[in-house]
Amino acid sequence: MEHTDEAENKPKLAHALKTVDNKELKSTGFWLNQLFLVLSTIFGVYLAAQSGLEQALKFDTFSKMEDNFYLRSSLYDEVNDNAVNVAAYAQRLSKSPPLSEMQYHSPSLEKYIWQTMQYSPTTLETPSIFLTQIRRFYSRAEFIINAALKRQMSARQAAIELNKLTDIIQQQTLPQLKMSAAALQQELKQNDIMIGSLREINHGH
Repeated sequence: MEHTDEAENKPKLAHALKTVDNKELKSTGFWLNQLFLVLSTIFGVYLAAQSGLEQALKFDTFSKMEDNFYLRSSLYDEVNDNAVNVAAYAQRLSKSPPLSEMQYHSPSLEKYIWQTMQYSPTTLETPSIFLTQIRRFYSRAEFIINAALKRQMSARQAAIELNKLTDIIQQQTLPQLKMSAAALQQELKQNDIMIGSLREINHGH
């Protein structure tokens, strides 16, 4: 009789164990699914954050590049105008005109862009060689003009010195500055960014 009860209980026990195993497996599968879901969510958020950061950094880089393009282009125009005026004054001085004529035609060096650059965060992204050469041009030109007006230097000697300055700035500095601005524009174009487009996007926000 005991053997019969034991034989009858074995299938019941096996069924009970199987039911427990199924529940545990289902429970384990559920938590594994939850774990994978959480991990995939975290990974997805991480990738999105990385992508967003990269886009933000690219936008910042290209935006500064565009700003510096405008700065170099504006600086080129301003320095070129000043160089033309200084060269014309040197031509006048070469004829040793009277002091009154020298004073009347004395050129005023425009420095709006040059002085505004000190407030621009992209100024120092301009190659230092350009900043140094332009600074020297302005400083030396003003010194020579003032020396000629004060008769501390002859008009003809001042003309020679001013011509040397304008030759360097017009034949070396300005062409290189123009090429550097064009290089920035080309780099932006290679990244499918047209000059002005980033400003439109920025203003749109």
